[in-house]
Amino acid sequence: MLADVLVAILAGPLVVSGVAKLAAPAGKLSWPIRSGLLAAPHGPRLIAVAELVGAVLLVVVPGRFAAVGGLVAYLALTGVAQALRGQKCACFGLARLASVSRTHVLVNAAGALVAVIALLMGPGAQMALRAGFAVAATALITGVVLALDRRARAIEAAKEARIVERADAVYTVQLYTSESCPSCRALKKLVAGMEPARRDAVAETVLGRDDAAPGAMAEMGVPCAQGLDAAGKPVGEPVSGIGSVKALINSIVVTAHA
Repeated sequence: MLADVLVAILAGPLVVSGVAKLAAPAGKLSWPIRSGLLAAPHGPRLIAVAELVGAVLLVVVPGRFAAVGGLVAYLALTGVAQALRGQKCACFGLARLASVSRTHVLVNAAGALVAVIALLMGPGAQMALRAGFAVAATALITGVVLALDRRARAIEAAKEARIVERADAVYTVQLYTSESCPSCRALKKLVAGMEPARRDAVAETVLGRDDAAPGAMAEMGVPCAQGLDAAGKPVGEPVSGIGSVKALINSIVVTAHA
């Protein structure tokens, strides 16, 4: 019975992740795979389908085979998380979660450990019990993801408010983007429509696959930016995300460039 519960819990994250990626427009997902079959826009869809199929198998496959499937799935996710550390990945669709970090690696490794425990406990074939706990795990993880997304949006809104209220004048903005980032492309379109004096005060650096922004921005996702004063010194805290970066650019003192 306990083995069934553990296997069912492993299905929850796969369901949430798969549904979130399928529900989000492919062009808006931050997707780190840039070439091959799993590159955007088809890659997120293929992986989402694989996750949903894996979740179904965890519920319907009897005995130790389900635990073995869960172990293989979470070992693979652990390896992927380790390979993508520091990059933005649409693990849960458009939810504004942090870049892939050691926490992601450890959580997936914990999932693999749960699968090992279920495997050692022996056969379990109570499909109805698995289905019930899988639904409960899905609901719980959905709530956690939404709460983290809401918190991230609130933090971004607070940063934007601080930018507007900041007394130090911003004369230029150092912007960091990536060619594979849909948010960066959307931000560039917004900047292109701004008045020339403001647009000319934005210095853009396009980061390569293995590049990172300097200082505190290394832990942020792109687009990210730092405001600079008339002497080229940093003003305030660096920001990330379309809303915060756009607000920073809007705060540029354009009269100095007239």
